[in-house]
Amino acid sequence: MLSMNEIKTGKVIEMNDDPWQVLESHHLKVAQRRPVMQTKLRNLKTGKVLEHTFQQSDKVSEADVEKRDAKFQYRTKDEFFFITAQGKKQGFSAEDLGERTHYLIKDLPVTIVFFNDEPLDVELPIKVSLRVKDAPPAIKGDTVQGGLKDVVLETGAVVKTPLFINEGELVEIDTRDGSYVRRANE
Repeated sequence: MLSMNEIKTGKVIEMNDDPWQVLESHHLKVAQRRPVMQTKLRNLKTGKVLEHTFQQSDKVSEADVEKRDAKFQYRTKDEFFFITAQGKKQGFSAEDLGERTHYLIKDLPVTIVFFNDEPLDVELPIKVSLRVKDAPPAIKGDTVQGGLKDVVLETGAVVKTPLFINEGELVEIDTRDGSYVRRANE
């Protein structure tokens, strides 16, 4: 059982028989009152986000989630399939994955989160290397200071990169926010 002070960002707790991931947690102490922990939680089954306040006397259990390594294999019209290290195939809908579909390329190593042997979520690596499919040419004098342009990646994602990035180059993208990190080595 976790006490109020052990509920930290990133932990997965169990409430109402569902796994909830702690997205944010703030310890709050107002004068003459007992301290509380204000949290923002995301249900790993439904994706619903809610704010919850834990009192000093509250106890919650840590969810028994299992993480298994897997690789992205292929996609159909609106479903994405992964192969676990044990050789099992797991499918997720485009709706389940959301924006993360823009960073999936064949054989990308991922982590699948399971709760009670049911697949819940896919965790991508923090950075992925993707090839630039389309990049408009930079025109001399476009900006006063380091400008950005929109490029299309091999997965169809549109990312803002510096003007010097050209078509065919490999770039590193941060999967958490979809931002350009740097040129990647071939």
